[in-house]
Amino acid sequence: MEALIPVINKLQDVFNTVGADVIQLPQIAVVGTQSSGKSSVLESLVGKDLLPRGTGIVTRRPLILQLVHVDPEDKRKTGEENDIQRKNSQSST
Repeated sequence: MEALIPVINKLQDVFNTVGADVIQLPQIAVVGTQSSGKSSVLESLVGKDLLPRGTGIVTRRPLILQLVHVDPEDKRKTGEENDIQRKNSQSST
């Protein structure tokens, strides 16, 4: 799965640039009743906890997840740099 994400991202970028979908990229639809585990299925496929948790109705909208491979060493893209700046600004106030 990890090796497939960058390839799909490049294909999506090319298709967006030329404005055409020459081939259909893999897509998964998760359908079920309320609280049946649809969000958990998506998180399992992605391998990350990224959706809200709680009781009752939590995920209220259709979701489209586009997976983008980011080098773990690139803190600018992983958001860690922003987290560090935010924590520093909060501790100085």
